[in-house]
Amino acid sequence: MSQVRTQTRAGQHPRGGTTAPMTARPTGPAPERTPASAVEPEAEAESGPPLRIGQLAERTGVSVRLLRYYGQQGLLTPRRLGNGYRVYAEDDVRLVRYIRSLLAAGLTTAVIGRLLPSVCERDGVLRPCTPELADELRRERDRIDAQVAELLASRRLLEEVIEAAPRHAP
Repeated sequence: MSQVRTQTRAGQHPRGGTTAPMTARPTGPAPERTPASAVEPEAEAESGPPLRIGQLAERTGVSVRLLRYYGQQGLLTPRRLGNGYRVYAEDDVRLVRYIRSLLAAGLTTAVIGRLLPSVCERDGVLRPCTPELADELRRERDRIDAQVAELLASRRLLEEVIEAAPRHAP
């Protein structure tokens, strides 16, 4: 887990809280401005202008369809405007990157949903914030190792079958 890299501020929790004081602002392209009529003033003051789903998709490289799926799985919780549009906070850009990193590490969305509240970021690396989370991650690693062992056994069997096949005449 210590090799999963992100582009976030030190001490930042993936759901927006902090584990240590923040000293820097996130880097990256500035989000497009949402019309002022669609923004609640206090929301913009807290984390910048909200992003619509298309803007979040563009900023993260994740399709709109997949972002909606993350919402259905409870991984993202967009706010809804009066017109029904989903709007996301700047922190959701980082959260989507966390989700993608954890998926790439072999975790399912169900596991990620349970783990996200207990994952912290320090020095650009996702880290478990609790011993219980570290234990669950070890169990997930062991599950993945077992799958790898099964795949290797299947590959060896396939190699044996291929080797036993008749050869083409030259």
